[in-house]
Amino acid sequence: MDSHKEIRQAYLGGFSILIIEGFLWILAGVLGSLISFKIGILLIIIGGTFFYPLGLLAQILLKRPKVKKENTLNGLFTQIGLMIPFSFPLIFMITKENVNLFFPALTIIVGIHYLPFIYAYKLKSYWILASLLVIGGSFFGFMLPDNFSYCAYYTGIVLIIFAIIHYFLVRKEILFSAKSQREERKGR
Repeated sequence: MDSHKEIRQAYLGGFSILIIEGFLWILAGVLGSLISFKIGILLIIIGGTFFYPLGLLAQILLKRPKVKKENTLNGLFTQIGLMIPFSFPLIFMITKENVNLFFPALTIIVGIHYLPFIYAYKLKSYWILASLLVIGGSFFGFMLPDNFSYCAYYTGIVLIIFAIIHYFLVRKEILFSAKSQREERKGR
């Protein structure tokens, strides 16, 4: 099995991380609106550090196989994951004058950070996901700069939709591969 297929099938195209991240974005938007913008920001920043570990826990619960240590793409995910915290100084500079731009700025950065996933997973749907996040973050930042949470809701919903899409795309691939292997064994 090639490294891209192994990663794609083991992580179900990023399903568990996308779904966890999506719900956290929505929760951050709700708490940011109902309690305090600071709580919403802290939740997404602190919670964001746990997306990957929670995603790995979900992989165990979903009984997904582990990715082999020899897989050359493992290091790429570490580098991709560091893009977000390394962008926080930029996001804080942007939001210094208008805290309502926090979620739009972060949405754009998250969208950009999904571009390497196109290569890693070999899923072209990440082009669409990245584009929707960059366009959505830009729209909310420019057109609705006075609302704190709308962009968080948008981002959460988009991430959940793509989690579901990836789940079904990759499950179909896995089932087709298993069927092909069974037929191949029968033919021997």
